[in-house]
Amino acid sequence: MADLAGVFHWTPNDCADFSLRELMEWRERARKRSGADSDGAGHGARSQASGHPRRR
Repeated sequence: MADLAGVFHWTPNDCADFSLRELMEWRERARKRSGADSDGAGHGARSQASGHPRRR
């Protein structure tokens, strides 16, 4: 739901009546709109600035 809040500026109350399927569909739309990596490598990964380079 954080993706939806960040991209669409929705609150948890805005999403409260969504089914799990709807949440996942909107989450995918948010990912595409934000330009996030399609492989998910950026999710939860440490930045290179912290001294921990990403492995691929």
